Amino acid sequence: MTFTKTLLIVITATVFFNCSSKTVGGLTKEEHKSWEQQKKEMSPEAFKALVEEKNKLSQENFNLLEKISYIEQQINIKENEIDRLARQVISLSTEQNQESSENINTLNDEWNKGLVFKVQLAAFDELDLRDLTENGSDMKIIDEDGYIKYILGQFRDYDMADLFKKKLRKIGVKEAWIVPYKDGKRVALKEVLSEVIE
Repeated sequence: MTFTKTLLIVITATVFFNCSSKTVGGLTKEEHKSWEQQKKEMSPEAFKALVEEKNKLSQENFNLLEKISYIEQQINIKENEIDRLARQVISLSTEQNQESSENINTLNDEWNKGLVFKVQLAAFDELDLRDLTENGSDMKIIDEDGYIKYILGQFRDYDMADLFKKKLRKIGVKEAWIVPYKDGKRVALKEVLSEVIE
């Protein structure tokens, strides 16, 4: 018991001499006197309970810090997993887009090789119907020679293209005519008619 009192007096004296004259350990003189008085009035049992409570709270604080550290590690693991999965989704999406592009290109390449007959509906210099066509439509719109040309259908057989043209004319598309394309480039009809008409 004497040792504890001596230790408290030494600590108090050290704090007192290391502080400015206006404050003691961050307290004003009045506050220091008040706390000093409360300390003197405290029983050894109350001081023991206070120290035990402090130790208990310190241990709880340590446990909570460990839990926070563990949770932060788990968050980092999950964030890394999310990043990995996001990269995988992007990679799969890119692969799927490349495959789709390759399929479209393969289909387009098929129609760009050899002789193909298309039916041109009209060629206007002022009327623009582009906003009426949907993505993936078989209608092609071509800016060429100062005209906006509208082409509908692709046929390997001239007779099928001619039949389609006649049906279009029957429904009122008077300017429908057949335009041949060879290897993706437009050619004159007279150049290829001998190849298709027997």
